[in-house]
Amino acid sequence: MGRRERFSQYEWAAWPDEELREAAGHLFMPAVTRVEQRLDGLTALVIELEGEYFADAAQVRAKYEAHGGGTDGPKRALRLTWESRWEERDGGLNGGGVTVHHSERIFFLQTYDEFYAGPFGTFHPHRQGVSSPGLYEVTNDPDPWILEILRENNNTDTFPPYAPKVLEYDRRSDTFNNRGRFASEETVSSSDYFWTGPQPPTPEQQAEFDAAVKRNQQAQAALERARPRYRHLFIASNSVMVEILCEGLPRWEWAEVAEKG
Repeated sequence: MGRRERFSQYEWAAWPDEELREAAGHLFMPAVTRVEQRLDGLTALVIELEGEYFADAAQVRAKYEAHGGGTDGPKRALRLTWESRWEERDGGLNGGGVTVHHSERIFFLQTYDEFYAGPFGTFHPHRQGVSSPGLYEVTNDPDPWILEILRENNNTDTFPPYAPKVLEYDRRSDTFNNRGRFASEETVSSSDYFWTGPQPPTPEQQAEFDAAVKRNQQAQAALERARPRYRHLFIASNSVMVEILCEGLPRWEWAEVAEKG
């Protein structure tokens, strides 16, 4: 499947984080200026969108209508970070509560340098199938990009790698088993837990430990059922397009941009 064919199949939706979409609306002519993927540690990916910042989004729309004329805004960057983290609730697992893991892995990442400009820097994203620069999500189920990846990659027949299967490809029959984006109600956390107290634990200690483990597994499973098992996100900017298959949504923050002297 060629990329043009794949993109023609996409069902586009707005990025699920409404606050982030509103924040991005304060940037005039946003451009991706940083894509940093890390393979170790909790931070998996950092992306920065840079543009002229206006506190009133109406000023951004007015500047587009004036083809860039008018007052310039200060440069600011919208930083998106996909970072796994642990969350302790009610004192955490060791304090009588639970400790859950928010996993934010990046499964696949591609960038496209397809900026095409007409007069006055007009943006033409017709090659991607989206109407304007912005933050989008692809909602097909099954996902055309995943189907393409599995067909073309002889090293694996399942997605995602190293996680509960969402899609499984039978190469002999060229068919797919789609288990859906959301985990079933029967999903149980498969994490391992170990007793670290005096050995061997007393029957009372073992019973208390087993109850704590079950409580934590249920909390982790509930967290995993509450969100899709993967997301297909797309960032269309005035420079680089970024396509991401990931576990979840990033946290975001504003970052100052040093003035060039």
